[in-house]
Amino acid sequence: MKQMIMTDDINKLIHPDLQMRRIKSAEDRCKKATNDWGKNFWYNTFRALCEKYDKMDYFRKAIH
Repeated sequence: MKQMIMTDDINKLIHPDLQMRRIKSAEDRCKKATNDWGKNFWYNTFRALCEKYDKMDYFRKAIH
């Protein structure tokens, strides 16, 4: 019997350092954004990555 790899399984394989690097990169881009479109895009990307990788505590800490 073959088992399919699900999206959740793939997300678990992503190394925690890579997750934080992606999150911090989005956070940095959010801080450096100069127009409203960029600020909204990078803020939402930062938030989505934190939700995806279960790092909402970091998100709340970084925002405040």
